[in-house]
Amino acid sequence: MAVPGKKASKQFLLSTTSKASDEDLQDNCQHCDDEGTKVPAHEYCSYCKEHLCENCFINHKKHKRFKQDTLSVALSMPKSLQQTTTSTCTTLLYDRTTSCQEHNSKPNEAISTKKATKSLAIVKQKTLTDSQSGQINPRQFSFQGEICVKTSKDSGFHKPCWIKRCWITGMTLLTPDVLIITDYNNRAVKMVDTRSQSITDQLQLGTQPWDITKITSTELAVTLYRQHEILFISVASKKLSTERSLKVDGDCNGISYFQAKLVVSISKPAKLQILDMNGTTLTTIDGKANGIFENPIYVTTNISSIYVSDYDLKTVTRLNWQGDVISTYSMTKNRGMSLSDDGTVFVCDKEKNVIDVISGDCSTGKVVLQDRTNPHAVCWCGETNKLYYSCDPRQAHFNDFLHIYKLS
Repeated sequence: MAVPGKKASKQFLLSTTSKASDEDLQDNCQHCDDEGTKVPAHEYCSYCKEHLCENCFINHKKHKRFKQDTLSVALSMPKSLQQTTTSTCTTLLYDRTTSCQEHNSKPNEAISTKKATKSLAIVKQKTLTDSQSGQINPRQFSFQGEICVKTSKDSGFHKPCWIKRCWITGMTLLTPDVLIITDYNNRAVKMVDTRSQSITDQLQLGTQPWDITKITSTELAVTLYRQHEILFISVASKKLSTERSLKVDGDCNGISYFQAKLVVSISKPAKLQILDMNGTTLTTIDGKANGIFENPIYVTTNISSIYVSDYDLKTVTRLNWQGDVISTYSMTKNRGMSLSDDGTVFVCDKEKNVIDVISGDCSTGKVVLQDRTNPHAVCWCGETNKLYYSCDPRQAHFNDFLHIYKLS
C-alpha cells in the first residue's frame, strides 16, 4: 500500500534517462476506454492517475478541485507527445508537453502563481533522480491528532479480545480529503474523511482484507489474503461497493497499481507478480528460488522501481520492472511502506517502534518518528504534508486510531 501551488504530489517525474518501453508510452484515454473507444491520450492528470484525450482533458480541468493553484509532475505521456520538453503549468493539476503561455516555467521546476505567491515561496521540484542519490533531507514532524476508526458495525470475528479491535493493515488516499483503509479484524473497507476526521462509509466483506491501492479516482483494488483474490471496489457518491475480482496464485498481501499494472506480493509461496488489469501474469519473481523473499508483505511502486517489504528477511528490497534486484536495505521487523513525494520511502518498523525514511536507492535511512508503539501501516499525503499511520491491534489504546503527523 504514488501522487502540486502547495506541495508536490507523490508522483514522480519521467526523466530523460528512463528506460520505459514504447508500449508503456502508448497510452489511451482512460475515460474513452471506459466507453469502449480507443483514443490516444493527450494529457495526464497526476492527481487522478488518469490519461486523458484532448476533449476529456478540457472537461476534466473544469472540475472545481482542479481550479486551485497546485503543482504537478508528469508520470508518462504517449510517445507522440514526447517530442517536446515537458514543463509544468502551475495553475492546473496537469503536465503539458508544450510551454505554458502564461508562466513559461522551466522543466522540472515549479514556480508559484500570482495567487500562490501570497502564501508560498518559490519551490524547486524534487525529481526522482534526486531521491535516488542517497541523500535524505531533514524532516520535522508535529503531532496533528488522531482519527478513531472504530464504528458501530465493528464486532470482531474471533474470540481473543484484541481481535475485536481495529487492525488497519492498508491505506491509500483517494484525494487529500478521503483516505481509504482496510480493517483486517473487522473484515471491512472504510472511507475516512480527513477533514471531519470521521468514518463516512463502511463496506463489509466476507473475509479479511489486507492491503489496498488506488487505481483511479473511482476505483480501488484490495487484496483478500485468505481467498487468494484481488477485489475491485468502486467509489460513487461517497459510497463503496464491490465490483469484480481476480484470482491470484497464493496468499496475496501487498498491492500497488502503476500505469495499468498491478504489482502483488505473495507470501505463500514467496514471490512477486506483475499483472495486467485482466489478471494476466506479465512477470513472476520467485523469491524463494532467488533468495530475495521469504515473507513479502507490502509493496509500493514508481516509474523506475518496485519496493518490497519482507517481514521475515527484515529487508526492503528495490527491484526494477524486469524483476532484477537493484539494492536492499536492512531493518528489524518492517511492515507497511509509503512513497514520499521526493522519492524516499517511509517504512514502519514494528520491533524498534519507529517509522524510518529510507532513500530511493535504499543506501541509507534514518528514524523520523520514534516511540510509535508497533506501527503497522503508513500513508503519506504530499498535498497536505501529512503522514498517517496505524498500530498493531494488541496495543489497547492505539489500535482503533489513525495517528496524524505533519511535516514542518
